[in-house]
Amino acid sequence: MGSRARFGRGLTTVLVASALVLAGCASSDSGGEAGDTRTPPAVGLVGDQAPDPTGSTPQLTFSVQALAAVLDPARTTARGGSGGDELAAVYDVLLRYDETTGDFVPRLAQSLTSDQAGNVWTLKLRPGVTFSDGTPLDANAVVASINRYNTNKGNGAAVWVDAVESTTAVDPQTVEFRLSKKWPTFPSMLALGHGMIVAPGAGEGEAFKPIGAGPFVLDRYAPNEERVLTARADYWNGKPKSDKLRFIALSGSRENLESMRTNGIDIGFLRGNPQAIYDTIDAGYPGSFSILNSGGAELVNNREGRPGADVRVRRAIALAIDPELVGQRGDNGLGLPGKAMFNDLSRWATDVDGVPFDPDAARKLLDEAKADGYDGKLDYIVLQEPSEAAIGLAVQSLLQAVGFTVNIINANNAGDIVKQVYVQRDYDMAHAGIGLYEAIPYLGLDTTLSATSTANFAGYSNPQMEVLLDKLQAADGDDQIRGVLAEIQTLWNETVPSVPVSSVMIYVAWQKNVGGVVPTATGIMLLDKAGRN
Repeated sequence: MGSRARFGRGLTTVLVASALVLAGCASSDSGGEAGDTRTPPAVGLVGDQAPDPTGSTPQLTFSVQALAAVLDPARTTARGGSGGDELAAVYDVLLRYDETTGDFVPRLAQSLTSDQAGNVWTLKLRPGVTFSDGTPLDANAVVASINRYNTNKGNGAAVWVDAVESTTAVDPQTVEFRLSKKWPTFPSMLALGHGMIVAPGAGEGEAFKPIGAGPFVLDRYAPNEERVLTARADYWNGKPKSDKLRFIALSGSRENLESMRTNGIDIGFLRGNPQAIYDTIDAGYPGSFSILNSGGAELVNNREGRPGADVRVRRAIALAIDPELVGQRGDNGLGLPGKAMFNDLSRWATDVDGVPFDPDAARKLLDEAKADGYDGKLDYIVLQEPSEAAIGLAVQSLLQAVGFTVNIINANNAGDIVKQVYVQRDYDMAHAGIGLYEAIPYLGLDTTLSATSTANFAGYSNPQMEVLLDKLQAADGDDQIRGVLAEIQTLWNETVPSVPVSSVMIYVAWQKNVGGVVPTATGIMLLDKAGRN
């Protein structure tokens, strides 16, 4: 196999829980008229892109969804808009995801190849690359960083440890990975946290310093205010086009658009607000469009002692929910409603639909569960933000129409949902998100479905699903992957781990005179060539 390869599977930890909650949270600034319809753009770059800048830009300001609390890849999950952009700016990545081809291509790496059996992968590093402290990025540093990442249980560490038998420095520029099982899509792991190499001199704990081989170094961090990074003149790919990057987090997609209009920001992250995204595209701001599959979902606690422990109750919940109605209430019908794991816009969409809307069938199943002693009551956690609250009321009315008694429990912020749902697991049902990224759908699937996942928020367990997850890991090529996903969707419909209701639109927009922004996996933007013309 050559130096380009496709997709991998990982394990999400509780550290990503807040991002999953945000995946289900539409912005309160939706606007628009009910009944409007729009056709979303194709996934990828949108609009007339400015050329890569030739001169230098003093500073670019990027408004993200949330600033990373810590610039440590083992503690902050690499996702666009919630820390991944900052991490990539400091550490770079061994491989980059090309959303046009679906391949993972070399970045800090010079090449990645496998033997014919796919059991041994060989990584060649670019010669002469150094960390910002001047030490070399060599094979020993890569091995040490990956071992550190796994020891600290970074995102995907459990799956890596399960499948990678050894990681060895063969010579200063060569790292060998020996796998214990078939995993054709292993390269995807090197495009996110595992591929963000931390320098040996970074330290640990309170003494940790974000030292990487990326194009920028930390200048200033003010929590909840800004993070400023300064360009490295000795970056391997040339001095960045912008002298400084300033990351801030405005309150919503609409505010990002208004700040773009007043030149307050150069790049803005818009998520979960279709009207604001369409307005941004209509205003001529170029950018990168993507979707987060199953980004809006009704999470159901499958654990013993909860109503959802009975599969009849879970199926009744799924059959009672009309995603079209939920979408009308939450985003004026401009979103991407649906109960399949992957939206029709996704490259991973299958010909197996999600659970249908069938209130009569839902009522019948619920009556059966009641006949066996279930009282029909559900406690339902909903974020008290206007559009989220509207979704919660729509779901409540649909469930009560078939015989449930639904008590809405108000969550004041995403942190409350993280604590109660993802940490304490003290809930019957909650409106949040699952989150299946186009580049790495296995991360979300493993989190949701694997009985051994430490972040299995639903407590779902099914031996047949474990077999299918192993089969998905071993799948080679898009057709095989989609075939296994169809099998997973079929079993999902039968066992209902939780209930997707929509996919979420994401649009990273930039000013018309900004060029050189390069997307990679999970909506992360690489910014070493970004600047104003």
